Amino acid sequence: MMIDEPEIQKTSDAKPEMTPAQVRMAKARAARGAKKPEQITRQVKKPPVFEDEPVAAARTPTRGEVRTRSDGRIEVTGRNGEMLSRTRTQVGDIFEIPQDMIPHGWSYQWNSVSVAGNSDILLDQNHMMHQNGWRPVPAERYAGTLVPKGSTGNIVRGQQMLMERPAALTEEARAEDIRNAYQLLNDRNQSLKLTKVKQQLGDGFEMSKNYKGTGGGMKMAIDKSLDVLNINREAGSYQLDE
Repeated sequence: MMIDEPEIQKTSDAKPEMTPAQVRMAKARAARGAKKPEQITRQVKKPPVFEDEPVAAARTPTRGEVRTRSDGRIEVTGRNGEMLSRTRTQVGDIFEIPQDMIPHGWSYQWNSVSVAGNSDILLDQNHMMHQNGWRPVPAERYAGTLVPKGSTGNIVRGQQMLMERPAALTEEARAEDIRNAYQLLNDRNQSLKLTKVKQQLGDGFEMSKNYKGTGGGMKMAIDKSLDVLNINREAGSYQLDE
């Protein structure tokens, strides 16, 4: 007995045939693709980019570095980065203050503040200086020149303090000193004139040494040996009328 086997349909790899409608659509797509303009790409040149040249960092002075300044002096970098140089090359008067360092309209003067370390001795004098307008010069004004950098307070050298006051007060005091000096000379000359007159006096005359307009203090002395009344009185031969 034979059994009928089911018929196996084999698939073919051939593409199915297109319908007339599909053929027309394919042709239309191909026509549109042929008419499409070719896309033109242009290369736009970018502007050149200039990179900044590297700048060398400022050179940090190293310790012990030596360099020459514009005035010919040498500077050396110290331990903490401070520039060290020789600014005082001559040994002169330690109390000398250059005139260009004194502010216009002011005068400077060194006033004693102590003697052998004892400031109590000059209390009255310092008080008088204060009453005459003298005030201490602040060290901050001359830090790095008259005093080391970073100094504060007053400027003291050799037990004397640098002080200042308006120049008008100093000129007034100087004028008084000149007048007093001339007066002293006049008084002295007057005393010398009286001395010369005294030398020319005869016997029996005396002049004191008073001066300053008080006169010479003229005195007259009489020798008793020349007193006639005294001689007769001692001899007993002369009597005064009562």
